[in-house]
Amino acid sequence: MHLFHCPGLGPSTAELPEEEAHHALHVLRLSAGTLIGLLDGKGGFARAQITATGKKTCTVQVLNMEHSPAERSCKIHLAVAPTKQMERFEWFLEKATEIGVDRITPLQTQRTERTKLRHDRMERVLVGAMKQSQRRWLPKLGNMTSLVDVARETAPQRFFGWCEGQRTELATAFRPEQDVLLLIGPEGDFTPEEAGLLSAAGFLPVALGQARLRTETAAIAACTWMNFAKAAR
Repeated sequence: MHLFHCPGLGPSTAELPEEEAHHALHVLRLSAGTLIGLLDGKGGFARAQITATGKKTCTVQVLNMEHSPAERSCKIHLAVAPTKQMERFEWFLEKATEIGVDRITPLQTQRTERTKLRHDRMERVLVGAMKQSQRRWLPKLGNMTSLVDVARETAPQRFFGWCEGQRTELATAFRPEQDVLLLIGPEGDFTPEEAGLLSAAGFLPVALGQARLRTETAAIAACTWMNFAKAAR
């Protein structure tokens, strides 16, 4: 069954968003009578049937709905510096969504090499990954945010990946029962001044093993480990 993202999903008829309608009609070439699945990105799933099509519109009739609770009892928030090569950052967005993450914030630091992002394009990557992995929750995607502003965020656990100085292994520090905010810096890591700012704000520097990882690899490694730790609890 083909899946489509349909925010504001209700119990009766619905119109697919324009981009989803285009994909259904002109890429998959679906027609009236076809059964499809709808995801609202907030735990809602519906089985539906296409009832009418136009050049740019696709109307569906909801047959039945169900709602899935949040995937984890606690939330994972990753704030990650965008990479110079955008495809690498998009790879991170895709894989983090497949693995399981609740919120993603692009992080502006002194060494962040890419400061202009297309929010609509990143959102499409998240939606595509949600559908492909058949998850029912779409991660919340923030705008580019400065390190100072992210440092003001509150969470029971606040960490930042750090390649220098005294650190604690994430596997030792992380508590699966509590919400977590984890910061991953850019190529070249956080500056010593930024690390000092985060430490002063109450963030704990953590290590992700012995190897020096690329930004997107570090973010995915941390995301994967935290999901496994939650699943094993």
